[in-house]
Amino acid sequence: MSGTPRDLSNEEWHAARARHIGGSECAALFGQAPAYALSHYALWHVKAGLAPPPEVGNERTDWGLRLEAAIAEGAAAQESWTIRKGGYVTDPTTPGLGCTLDYWITQPGPNDTGCAGPGLLEIKNADWLQHKRTWTDGEPPPHVLLQLQHQAACTGYTWGAVAALIGGNHLEIYRYAARPKLIAEIRRRVTAFWASIDEGRPPPVDETDGATVILKAMYPELHDEELDLEDNNEFPEACAHLLQWADARKLAAKEEDFAKNRIRALLGDCRRARGGGYRVSVAVTPAKEPRPPRDGEMIAGRAEARRITVKELAS
Repeated sequence: MSGTPRDLSNEEWHAARARHIGGSECAALFGQAPAYALSHYALWHVKAGLAPPPEVGNERTDWGLRLEAAIAEGAAAQESWTIRKGGYVTDPTTPGLGCTLDYWITQPGPNDTGCAGPGLLEIKNADWLQHKRTWTDGEPPPHVLLQLQHQAACTGYTWGAVAALIGGNHLEIYRYAARPKLIAEIRRRVTAFWASIDEGRPPPVDETDGATVILKAMYPELHDEELDLEDNNEFPEACAHLLQWADARKLAAKEEDFAKNRIRALLGDCRRARGGGYRVSVAVTPAKEPRPPRDGEMIAGRAEARRITVKELAS
């Protein structure tokens, strides 16, 4: 049984997203959300209607959308695919599970051995450094792999591909079969997620920027009265935790400064050094003299700054 992709108006699309866990949100339920996405905690509060949804558009996503069609057309030409623009699709077996397809492959190509019927086509645009750091072991990052299997759950398609343009000039194709056990787990976690909202059971708070943003949005104004948390066992634990890591950060900063000064002493008046499997370079930002203020402003000068970069060389 599969869902059918539908074209939605912008208003309908936003309404559908509010009622479903989307492909880009699925990774949060597995603790695999990338840094720029909502964590499980943040996602729960947005879907529960307790915090506003984040802005969908930014420079990264805007350029991704602009390049999406070009990457899809290039992938189709390279792989001899027939493709169609995607739509919004929901899983008829699991309420609250839906996604927006980038494209889907209506006719497989000669390289799609064993791929029967229509397939999913997920488009990604990655810079070279991002690809090197996060697309490891010849695979996309976990959140991309989960996104494709999430789409398979919604559509019932048995295979799909990720087409990634790397550095603006190199196309990589990653093919995957649908994984029934993982799809069953996605459905189970989505069902449990919506049940936890119905029962008012939020997940534990986490350390992500998304959680910070959500908490600020939920409590935009702070009041002066003191809250009595004497009977709350979590409060002293959280306070001790903060002090512990504040002390650790101070100690780490001292150790970092000590290491930098050791390197400065060893380099003397040289900008670069190499030895024992390491290379060191010092970037110097020259001092800047103060300038006269304009319109009553006060512009301070800038002291010289020296930034040390250490790289471990490959053996």
